[in-house]
Amino acid sequence: MNTPTVYIVDDDPAVCRSTAMMLQAHGLESRAYPSADEFLRTFDPSGPGCLLLDLRMPGMTGEELLRTLRQGGVLIPVIIVTGHGDVPAAVRTMRLGLVDFLQKPVDHDMLISTVREALSQDGRRRVEEAGRREEQERINRLTPRERELMGFLAKGQTSKEIAAALGVSVKTVDNHRAHLLSKLSASNVAELAAIAVRAGLG
Repeated sequence: MNTPTVYIVDDDPAVCRSTAMMLQAHGLESRAYPSADEFLRTFDPSGPGCLLLDLRMPGMTGEELLRTLRQGGVLIPVIIVTGHGDVPAAVRTMRLGLVDFLQKPVDHDMLISTVREALSQDGRRRVEEAGRREEQERINRLTPRERELMGFLAKGQTSKEIAAALGVSVKTVDNHRAHLLSKLSASNVAELAAIAVRAGLG
């Protein structure tokens, strides 16, 4: 598994150096960039991590970078760390999905705590996304008849109702359902129905 990286985007070299040293002292890997453009040139969103982002920088601002990432579907957790924070900027960036909005100079313990929370959020999101992808892959392997049965289950219909609708025996429906439970790694029919709803089969 990849080690999470804390990305620092700040045009102040002293801030980048001191923040990187502080993170390293707490066992956290980091990479620093002097501008949003430099960051975007090499950033790989497939790896785990979080972003410490200055708000006011020459060229692309922190807010513009955050907007660019979100518009591109990049959900990396972001912490704004700025010496020029104002209420409108805080509100706008919070709406774009921030972990926190911190004013410089930031208390070291608070920053480390916030970074660890951001990395935890990223880890949870990645686990959930992996689960959804795995579930969708299983759905994609279903036969047309199995998908049809999932649609009935999503509507909460009983084996008897499904059998009547499909023109088969209740036993046949029950056999299909048992196979679906195994194929989709579901523990019960309610879980099957929930999977069907998430997959849009209902």
